[in-house]
Formats: sequence, C-alpha cells, structure tokens
Amino acid sequence: MPTYRIYYTEREPTEDDRSLFQGARLGGLGLQRQEPFNETEWEEEVQGRDGSAALEAFFREHTNDRSQVMQVDENGESQPLTGVADYEPEKTYIWIENDKLMEYQGLDEGTPGMVSCPLCEGAGEVSVETADEYLGEYGEGIVERELEEERPTWG
Repeated sequence: MPTYRIYYTEREPTEDDRSLFQGARLGGLGLQRQEPFNETEWEEEVQGRDGSAALEAFFREHTNDRSQVMQVDENGESQPLTGVADYEPEKTYIWIENDKLMEYQGLDEGTPGMVSCPLCEGAGEVSVETADEYLGEYGEGIVERELEEERPTWG
C-alpha cells in the first residue's frame, strides 16, 4: 500500500488574538483573517490505496468524525462537508485540534524507504540512513533552530 506524506499547519492565536479565538465556532473562522498566529508546520506519513484514502485515515486520527472537518472554498470561507464523498487531496481543509486551528496543506506520495530530507527542510527525499547520518552530525544545531523557527518534523 502506498505511503503518503500529509502536510498541515497548526495555527495558535497569539495572546493578543486569543480572546477573539476562544468561543469561536469552526464554521465562523475564515482563513482571510489577518491577526497574528503562531504557526507550526507538520508532516505525517499515512498509508492508503490513494490520496483520498490516506486523507480519510489521517482525519480519523485527528478528529472524532467528518463533522469536525471543514472545507475551505475558493473565497477562503469554510464550508461543512456534505454527504459521504471522498476527501479531495487538492482541496484545503481545516479543523480544530487541542484548541488550535489546523489546516491541511497537501500531500505527496512517498517513496518506500525514504524520508523527508532534513537538510532541505522536507523539499526532497533521502534514505533513512542519510537522514540519520546528517542528524547525527548536525542534529543538535537543528533542534536548537527548530525551537526558534518551529520547522517541520521529519520522518
């Protein structure tokens, strides 16, 4: 079964914006807001027969059911999912997880035995051995920078 890397962003409101965020309903959150957020980019590997099945498995792990996931339309407005149609990998989806706004940003089919490259911040793939070697030599510096920059996770 193919492995897919799913990319998503966690957006947590800053202290100045937190009062606007608390108590807000997911359906009322538009992505065109200009208030500052602390953002963290994530990626996760999920298996599925195709991209839609991988997204289904991904959202099963991150939400209780489909009603917690909203699709973002071309105007940047969130819309509830209707029916039981498959997730479409080219669409943008949002959900709330641990009181943080999460946004699905895309997926790539991963090559078996390969991981996201820590040197190029996940833009390419390298073997597990190469990534381990790089992280072994430079990992401590990366961890320190990740805390400052909140870079994506690897693997």
